[in-house]
Amino acid sequence: MPLFLYLYVMEYSWDDIVEKFNNNDLDVEKYFNDYQTFFSILKKRGLMSEVDPKNATNSQYWQNEYLLWLYENDKEKYYKWIQELLNDVVIENGNAYLEVADRGELSKLFCKNSRNDISRDTIESILSGEHDWERYYDTTDDVYRDVIEELTPENDKRLCEYIVDTLKGQQVLGLSDELELIASEQGHPDYVEVNMENVKRIVDDEESMNELLDNQLQDLKSELYSIHSSAYNDAYESKIWDEIFDELKIYIIGSGTWITKSHPYKKNTEIQYFKVPLVDFESNINDYLINNKGYGQSGTLEYHGSYIDIMAEDRDCLSIRVPDYPDSRVVDKNINLYFKDYI
Repeated sequence: MPLFLYLYVMEYSWDDIVEKFNNNDLDVEKYFNDYQTFFSILKKRGLMSEVDPKNATNSQYWQNEYLLWLYENDKEKYYKWIQELLNDVVIENGNAYLEVADRGELSKLFCKNSRNDISRDTIESILSGEHDWERYYDTTDDVYRDVIEELTPENDKRLCEYIVDTLKGQQVLGLSDELELIASEQGHPDYVEVNMENVKRIVDDEESMNELLDNQLQDLKSELYSIHSSAYNDAYESKIWDEIFDELKIYIIGSGTWITKSHPYKKNTEIQYFKVPLVDFESNINDYLINNKGYGQSGTLEYHGSYIDIMAEDRDCLSIRVPDYPDSRVVDKNINLYFKDYI
């Protein structure tokens, strides 16, 4: 121990030194060279519990040093203080999770205004579940091509059954080559009686189906347009959701879950929280602590109070462009998923 330090500790007890430190009356770097050495000495003397990075006078100047020391020497207390200082982080079994009452908080990680990108306000409303989606109504001009031809065998069979049931007892005019042929085969060339034996031939013939959709099957045509509109719009919304969370994957894992917890202030009241695992949490936090050592209050975790706010300030903002159209594979999947709800 250097002589000046020896004389210093002879003059003051270690309890006095800790008190002076908490009251900002101790020049740590003068007497102990650096904070890491000082904290290590306190640990050996069982005095680390006396250090309070939240309530000590001017702790903003050494709070980051303290947390970095804890990370290397006392992980349990490191996690304790992280949760104390950040209101949107919980640590469970050494794993960090983001936990917020409003999922829209994640929008802070996106750029506020950027040409051709979805605005932060829009992303916030989407994530919060409050976005009023502007639906596309003219999603197709050809339901035969965009709906009927995309049906699975199961739904194709259901369509055939629907057509036979709808046209039962009707005399369908033979206004296409295929319909004329079927009518001739049935022995009455002026009309067709649609049944399970011939309906598949009709459905597979675009000209015949379009004739029927424009005449006896107008209600079906309307339903097919509705199916495509719902499938297209839902696929478009899903694409935007996927792109938002694809951008967020540098911070979070997956799309998270909703959990129910007791309200922090109101008795007998529960509140829902959005919870999702964090990516590289310790690395991101420690990088921030290192880069902001000695910067004062504005460079501390306590100043920001949330992990999202820290990352929003410390990292480049995220952005996503407005998609021109949805994934056609998702549209087709939705068509077959919704088909039985309409037909």
